[in-house]
Amino acid sequence: MRGWLFSGLILCSTLTYGQSQSELESRAIQLQDEIELANTILDQAKKEKSLSLTQVRALDKKLRSRQELINTIKRQVKQAESDIRSIEREIVALDAQIKVHQSNYAGMLREAQRTSRSNAMLRYILSAESFNQAMKRIYYMRQVSRFRMDQVDAIRDLQGEKVGRLAALETERGRIRGLLSKELAQRRVLVSERTAREVAVTLFKSKEREILTEIRAKRSELDKLKKQIQRIISLELKRQREAARLAAAKTSDGTVVDNSDDFALTPEGRALAASFSSNKGQLPWPVARGIVTEPFGENTIPGTSDVKINNPGIDISTPRNTEVRAVFNGEVSTVVRIPGAGRVVLLSHGNYFTVYSNLDEVFVVAGDKVDVKEAIGKVATDPESGDALLHFELWENTDNQNPQPWLSK
Repeated sequence: MRGWLFSGLILCSTLTYGQSQSELESRAIQLQDEIELANTILDQAKKEKSLSLTQVRALDKKLRSRQELINTIKRQVKQAESDIRSIEREIVALDAQIKVHQSNYAGMLREAQRTSRSNAMLRYILSAESFNQAMKRIYYMRQVSRFRMDQVDAIRDLQGEKVGRLAALETERGRIRGLLSKELAQRRVLVSERTAREVAVTLFKSKEREILTEIRAKRSELDKLKKQIQRIISLELKRQREAARLAAAKTSDGTVVDNSDDFALTPEGRALAASFSSNKGQLPWPVARGIVTEPFGENTIPGTSDVKINNPGIDISTPRNTEVRAVFNGEVSTVVRIPGAGRVVLLSHGNYFTVYSNLDEVFVVAGDKVDVKEAIGKVATDPESGDALLHFELWENTDNQNPQPWLSK
């Protein structure tokens, strides 16, 4: 794995035919890693008896990645075919140049043979009217001879270049054969994975009553979590406003003048918030490896047409015992245990906040300063389903945001 975190529904951007082979190859490797990570997560969960919503979503993610991998291979084939056509045009151009040089050289040989038989060159030099003119004619004849040798060298170089392009042509044809074979193998796997997904959804549908009970419980948990986070953030913002007010109202003699109640952040807090905001789209992911199995906002439950759940953050499936890390420099506002959400860590970044829920172990306490990518805990594993799932949220003041546009692609 190369340190990527894979988004199940948003990360997979559409590639265009204008991409280079190296870009397509890089994307193919990334997709293969996504599939392998999904397999790791599913294999760990297979040890448990129950089938969870997270596992069905992981299957969906694997299918999407597999289909995109096939599409990427197709684009690689098209690019290789385009490269072959370009190489073929280069070979045609090289053949034309070789023919021109060969024709020039043949003409010069014929002329050299004619003048050699008639001693024309010698007579040409001896007929000079002066020594200087004779030397100039000798120099001219040497230039003609050198030009003839240049033609030989040019033919040799062009033929060598042609050999190289022919080798490149064969390489690209071999690449296409390998890519087509790879595409066929991926298609076969895709068929079996679709069958496995259908079986899982059928099994999921057979437990509709249990699913609805689980969904109602999850909705309740998410609602409670959101309200508690809003309350904690409100208290933190109130504390920050008070600290900023006191800092701004101090006179030179140290007394406090209460002439404003509208300061939101200290200068340090404003600088931190500005830095956080300027890094939108570049924040590291809260885990080094994982797949987004439930994105932000409204999500339809697999196997149903109208059962939906609104997610205030993103759910990231990870291998077991994965460390959770801060996405930016900040301060630990609180560490709390919330029923249904496990241990929760809330980090303050000025008036921005990041929330890390469903932790098993926590390595920090309230008041700690943390650096970007610093480990703050470990993801908890559900003992029934075997799912290791991090719930991650991002807030600006008391408004929760979609975290994914903030995180690096």
